[in-house]
Amino acid sequence: MSSITGAEIVAETLKNAGVRHVFGVVSIHNMPIVDAIGRLEGIEMLSVRSEQSATHMADGYARATGGLGVSLGSTGPGTTNTVTGIYESAYASSRVLVVTGQAETTFYGKGKGYVHEAENQKIMLESVARRVASPKYLAELEGQLISVISDIFSARPQPGAIEIPIDLQYASVDSPALEISLPSPVIASPETMSQAVEVIRNSKRRVILAGGGVAISGASEMLREFAEQIDAPVITTPNGKGALRDDHPLHLGTVLISTGSLQASLKDADLLIAVGTRFQAGVAGRQLEVSLPPIVHIDVDPRNINLNHQVKVGVVGDAKSTLASLQASGIEKGDSPFREQLKEAAIEAKAKNVKMLGRDHESILNSMSKYMDRDAYFVRDNTIPGYYWGNGLLPVYKPGGYIFPASGAIGPGLPLGMGVAVATGVKTIVMHGDGGFMYHIGELATAVQYQMPIVVVVFNDGGYGVLRGLQSRRFEGRINQTELYTPNFLKLSESMGVKGLYADNAEEFDDRLDEAMNISGPVLIEINARTMVPIEGIVPAPDKNRTS
Repeated sequence: MSSITGAEIVAETLKNAGVRHVFGVVSIHNMPIVDAIGRLEGIEMLSVRSEQSATHMADGYARATGGLGVSLGSTGPGTTNTVTGIYESAYASSRVLVVTGQAETTFYGKGKGYVHEAENQKIMLESVARRVASPKYLAELEGQLISVISDIFSARPQPGAIEIPIDLQYASVDSPALEISLPSPVIASPETMSQAVEVIRNSKRRVILAGGGVAISGASEMLREFAEQIDAPVITTPNGKGALRDDHPLHLGTVLISTGSLQASLKDADLLIAVGTRFQAGVAGRQLEVSLPPIVHIDVDPRNINLNHQVKVGVVGDAKSTLASLQASGIEKGDSPFREQLKEAAIEAKAKNVKMLGRDHESILNSMSKYMDRDAYFVRDNTIPGYYWGNGLLPVYKPGGYIFPASGAIGPGLPLGMGVAVATGVKTIVMHGDGGFMYHIGELATAVQYQMPIVVVVFNDGGYGVLRGLQSRRFEGRINQTELYTPNFLKLSESMGVKGLYADNAEEFDDRLDEAMNISGPVLIEINARTMVPIEGIVPAPDKNRTS
């Protein structure tokens, strides 16, 4: 039996888990792992500019593929940089593994001031990851790594982490390769399934609410079949966009356009079938105030049942297997006049929301929409267009085709999109505000280095536009600390090797987007948001003159 180093154990195990790309920053405390990955065919490390970016990229990679996204960092400051990325992936139920170095076992935990020493690193990681391993002996390494990966795929996906002392990475051992056996989906109990079937059969005016759990479980096709079988209209959460194609006759839109007549019509429903959603509370708990009919709630995480709404029946189970069981139960179609009532109300609600956008944002929405029925992926940061028409009005035609920072964080958009682009090899549109874009702007160099197929669209209004509007409305027009100096994004991007395009208005943007989508490698489009007609209810930037 040939010997194998600890670093080679890590590389081989990741490859056996289906990982083809690792995102990370090389360090003295992970160099053996970097070297092992570099010598192994079928897996590649991409060298990025910060560990936080690497973890966001791993997150985007995982969301686009449904597989494992891996971030590699160093001990101490390298690990602290990963925490925000782990936090976001936990919020999004993303399958992310963070691998970090650690001090030599002879120094670890002794407080001797060893370089990059972090005595409480495991505790820090446990605050954001569900399971963290910290092997002290080489014989433990492979088993603990496989155990963490298995946990990541258990029930509701959650990130995991492992810290590996540098001496274990260099050390050798005779060890057979262990098989990676991923856990089976959570199967709902027969009792709760019977209760759910009975309640659904006794209802006629049904509505399905599809959340992000539908895409995570690969249940999109099963959702479509079940919705068609019972003839129930479908509303999605923002995370659930794409669970049912936007052009499907039963698709009504997202909960964010469920206002006015549509919300009034929902009150006439006699059952809501919620699949793979936590009923996220939203800002100041406003989504909790929505009046809902009796609920059958299907979710893989029992903690989500009765979390934000009391339900009639709670079914703890994987979305795909549970929907398959419901379909097999032979539930008949519901009330078709009610379905048509909801469709008409949804059309009215959508038209109202489009009108609120104003001509400029409507035009840009239309420009981006024409690419969404192709292979393009759309990733957005938390910015005004993302909130006001990305979540609600942008059409999405495939599960996982719309990705954003689920935690509400500002800044992850660019690295999330880069992870998606690497995972899919497909042109990915990334939408940013100028404020959020500055968080990870250095990763443009990474995008050039690996010629990632991304189009970064930056709405430049010279500040944090969302917060500026909130400040103006809540503090008698006073605006504080939300106006920002912005660099010349075109010159900055071009200095890194990224093709830069500029649009002074919505009409120019349509041409620039067409141009960008036909350029290989990374492209940046800056839009002068100061001159745009503002969305109704949004306070425009005080300075309408372009300063970049």
